[in-house]
Amino acid sequence: MTVRLFGFATMATFLFSTGVLALIVSWVDPTSSASGLALVLFFLTMFLFVASLFSMLGYLARAIIVRHQLPPYRVRPSLRQGLFFGIFVDILLFLQLERILVWWVSAIIILLFVVIELVFISYDQNSAGPRGSHAEGN
Repeated sequence: MTVRLFGFATMATFLFSTGVLALIVSWVDPTSSASGLALVLFFLTMFLFVASLFSMLGYLARAIIVRHQLPPYRVRPSLRQGLFFGIFVDILLFLQLERILVWWVSAIIILLFVVIELVFISYDQNSAGPRGSHAEGN
């Protein structure tokens, strides 16, 4: 994925999801008979909104903080962390909807996402090492 395509697609997704989320929040009555479909659309657009927003913010933060890194290498972790944050927000909102959200459940979910991100970071660092350094010439 090129950086230009990432920027365009993320911005388009952000604008689309912002508009749809505003329409859902303003037009849909949560007590109506179609509230099941409305909830699915709400959670989907909330996921897209948060994921695209934090993917853009993550990319911009990496561009400012990690200047020596090439721009294409900033896309993958930004997109991954934006998706994780979108899933995290949706899980928290769903748990709050069901009235089962407590602080320790949130802490466990955060810990789960941190561990998953550390696995991805570890994989990225190990795969970026020198190729063929394992007993070449023996």
